[in-house]
Amino acid sequence: MKRMNSLRIGVVAAALSALTGTASADVVSDQPAAILIWPDVISALGEFAAPVDTVFQITNTSLEPVLMHCFHENANYHCSNTGEVCLFAEQCCEGSDGCGTCDPGWLETDFWIRLTPRQPLGWVASEGMGRDEVPLTGGIGSTGIGGASNAGTNIPPVAEQPYNGTLKCITVNEDGSPSDRNVVKGESTRIAVHQFDSLGTVAKHNAIGIRAIEGAVNDDNELVLGGGGAEYEGCPEQLIVNHMFDGVVDPIIGAAAVAEARASGIPFDASTGTVLSRLTMVPCTQDLLRQVPGSAVAQFLVYNEFEQRFSTSRTVECKFEKILSLIDTTDPERSIFSAGVSGTVVGQSRIRAVGSGLVGVLTEVRYIETMDGVISGGLTSQAKIPRRVPAWHYLGVANGEQADVNIHQQGDRAESDIITIP
Repeated sequence: MKRMNSLRIGVVAAALSALTGTASADVVSDQPAAILIWPDVISALGEFAAPVDTVFQITNTSLEPVLMHCFHENANYHCSNTGEVCLFAEQCCEGSDGCGTCDPGWLETDFWIRLTPRQPLGWVASEGMGRDEVPLTGGIGSTGIGGASNAGTNIPPVAEQPYNGTLKCITVNEDGSPSDRNVVKGESTRIAVHQFDSLGTVAKHNAIGIRAIEGAVNDDNELVLGGGGAEYEGCPEQLIVNHMFDGVVDPIIGAAAVAEARASGIPFDASTGTVLSRLTMVPCTQDLLRQVPGSAVAQFLVYNEFEQRFSTSRTVECKFEKILSLIDTTDPERSIFSAGVSGTVVGQSRIRAVGSGLVGVLTEVRYIETMDGVISGGLTSQAKIPRRVPAWHYLGVANGEQADVNIHQQGDRAESDIITIP
């Protein structure tokens, strides 16, 4: 059975890939670049959900030191009356002051990273890395190649808990002006501890890299991505996401894993290993100087295995994060991203941006349902997905696993995207 499913998925993926042609975008995830974007930064160590944190790694691939100007971009919602982080409006009705509203927000915090030649550097989102914690402080016996050091590096922890945001780092010259050096690459590893037990799961993806055009980068604070007067290569014309449809019986976990769980004394239904996918996207255009997030309209064309086509669209502001089957409806059983509606196991979504360009990452979450249709750990099944919890709550589902996927990209946008830095 497993062999048949693997063959089926492989053939379908090849067929769907043929629909997209061979053109590729300039944005990269496997080459050194001048701008790095981590679209999905989650740190949740409090009472909101099972513990989740993000570990960053950034590497200088060159034989010369490099300075980076970085920006934590906080996309949390906050109560209008208390300023506390909120997930839904009812959380803003505590106390005797009446109810407030749960409002979206966006706030950036900048910092600097100095890397020595060929140096990798890693830190945890919830902890950061202070000046006295860097590997090479610049003191006697604490320098790298040619006397280089990490002096000037001061990475703050994320601003609050829970934290839902993004990270962007840009190579700069010593005076802080943008540099055309394509010498850095990055990764992130998200660690989630399962609810109600001590087990955990990890997911890793590469940072998205935007390469500078050699000799084109000037010293102003507007970074032009693609289009006329480009200083950096452009964001993609469309994102291409190969995915399973939400709620499909998992062809990988299969009956064996469920049987093992049942042997431990938990009454699982052997047919209900299930898959959900979580899509995260951020705009390429952002004004970090004036604290104005970018926005776009994402237009979705969704194909099933028979090349039947569905469509929908959503606005993307600051950071977009959704379980696929909640993108187009509040009832996942009626979603075009649901296995019950699409009628097939796997499919492909092509996302075209209007307004700003978009980059993103996909997280696939696999879990096992109990016989009453409830995921062990308190969250409900795909047919009963809670509407008022953020998609990152699924990262810590008990008896579940997560995997990140870098999204395929195609074409170059005709319009420029602009990143404005302080």
